[in-house]
Amino acid sequence: MISGEDWYGKVLDREDYAGSHFVDCDFTEMQTNGSTFSNCVFRNVKFNVSTHTDSAFDGCRFESCSFFDSTFVGCRVTGSSFSNSTLVPMKVAGGNWSYVSLVRADLASADFSDVTLTEADFTGANLTKASLRNCRLSNVEWAGARLLDADLRGSELGELSLENVQLRGAVIDVAQAMTIAEALGTVIK
Repeated sequence: MISGEDWYGKVLDREDYAGSHFVDCDFTEMQTNGSTFSNCVFRNVKFNVSTHTDSAFDGCRFESCSFFDSTFVGCRVTGSSFSNSTLVPMKVAGGNWSYVSLVRADLASADFSDVTLTEADFTGANLTKASLRNCRLSNVEWAGARLLDADLRGSELGELSLENVQLRGAVIDVAQAMTIAEALGTVIK
């Protein structure tokens, strides 16, 4: 277990911390480049203003962490879960976040672009004014998600169920309008 460490501004280049437990650490302004944190637990860790490039956080648990103004570029975060964490404003460009759990996460104004989010769980998440541009969103769990004024243009929406998703003001493109119309049971001729 790594506890109480202050890695403020530290640069981790291709380092491997697979299976590690981090508790009460300060990773503010930390940079990771091609580093691996698979199957790690992060509890009460500050990732504020940190930048992660081509790094892997597969199967990790983030509990009560802060990601204020953090950036992920080309990272793999598959199968990870975020609970009771501060995630805004967060920027994610590229990478694979499939099977990630963001249940009840506050992602208002978060920016995801060109990210694979296949089978991600956004149950009860607040994505108000978030940008999910050109993302792969197939088989995503949206139950109770708020996508008010969100920008979804260019994203593959998959089997979007509209039963209890709030989409008012969301920006979509023509192809997505067809998908949503079909999800509502309309017949397009």
